[in-house]
Amino acid sequence: METSHVYLKEKHFKKSDTTISAISIGIGLFVSLILMGYFLFIKTYALENIFYLRLLNIFFLLGGIIVAEYFCSSKIAHKVEYLKGIRVGMQVTLAATIPYVIFMALYLKMNPDFISFIRENTNFGKFLTPLPACVAGIVAIEGIVSGFVLTYVIMPYFKRK
Repeated sequence: METSHVYLKEKHFKKSDTTISAISIGIGLFVSLILMGYFLFIKTYALENIFYLRLLNIFFLLGGIIVAEYFCSSKIAHKVEYLKGIRVGMQVTLAATIPYVIFMALYLKMNPDFISFIRENTNFGKFLTPLPACVAGIVAIEGIVSGFVLTYVIMPYFKRK
């Protein structure tokens, strides 16, 4: 009888982990759609020359991480442990960044003039290769590092709750 009780606890724990992962990935995919829409909005209204608008991407990602952490801590686990909270933030970051990077790579492949625009109008542009994959790689590194740093910064707040 003791064995079945332990089995049920492990099964419940795995279900909770699966639910937290599903929520994190779902919110990350939603953030990715917001990032794509925001990029298309900037392109539609010819605001791409204002590179500081890219900083709003960080706030979109931060919002997604906060929503996922809050939802997981209040609705599912009542308190997300520190390492589990770090995992939630990383899952949101990866789920938001990977589709956005694929979108950017496809966009840059279809619109090589945008890479030329970046090369001409930014400080780091002269070091940029004309390959869309390299630009997408830079976007991936930027997004993943930003998300991981944001997760580590906000996780102590959720740990105290």
